[in-house]
Amino acid sequence: MLLRYQAVLAFICVALFGCAAAPKLQAAQPASSIHQQYGYASSKVLSTQDHMWKGVVADNSVLYFQNFGGGGAALGLLAGPFGVMANMKMIETNTDHDLSKLKGRVQFNAKTAFAQASSTQGFKLLEQASAQDIRVTPYFIISKTTENTIHLSSSLQIEGGEGSNLWSRNYRYQLPGVYTLDSLATLQPEALANIQAQSTLAYAAILKQYNAESDASILAEPQIIYTSEFLYPRFTFDTLGSLIGEKEGRVWVRGFLGVVAIDPSNISYKKLAKN
Repeated sequence: MLLRYQAVLAFICVALFGCAAAPKLQAAQPASSIHQQYGYASSKVLSTQDHMWKGVVADNSVLYFQNFGGGGAALGLLAGPFGVMANMKMIETNTDHDLSKLKGRVQFNAKTAFAQASSTQGFKLLEQASAQDIRVTPYFIISKTTENTIHLSSSLQIEGGEGSNLWSRNYRYQLPGVYTLDSLATLQPEALANIQAQSTLAYAAILKQYNAESDASILAEPQIIYTSEFLYPRFTFDTLGSLIGEKEGRVWVRGFLGVVAIDPSNISYKKLAKN
């Protein structure tokens, strides 16, 4: 999960310090993948956890993210290695405390939501992907965006190839609604069913976007600078990306490590002048 932050740091390096090579925004699916089979898998992305990202359920198909606690990454760095470690520990303490409220109480099922979306989009999947197939991993993200607010999103990791030929694409769709830890931990069946239905619609939108992407369409996307508390809680800084478009109540943005559909109230952006 640290890759998300490495992408941001890479942009800061380019923008502020003139580093030699800028990272690239997520590309379309490789042309070679068009005629391959797709199947369910459990990506290593789900098991790559740290003090901010942890699994809520046994198979890690629901992940929790929070980065509150301590003095923030900048203060930790200023305090040296021991400051970094202390800062990480304080954040992890908060993460574990929040998890204790969610574990055993959150019953989201990303695979079910994705299967329902796939059937409406004619997207065929094997129950278990082989090494030669394109591997699909749907999962939920529960993220703390302020000290008192929680947002949900449906995410999809798509991977193909092996070794030096490995490629991956990530898509994330912010679901409607704002929660607290307590309200999320005490969801009634009707509210849970509503979230599942929202997730199915989110995955249908993701599949439409995935299938519509091409190198040509991505080149036509305007470059933007954007800020989003939803993506980067606690920190306000400009991030480079491209604007896919605004549709069905979401702003679709292409970033270094994925495509994200964000509620307009949780993102601000400005288009860059064309060269």
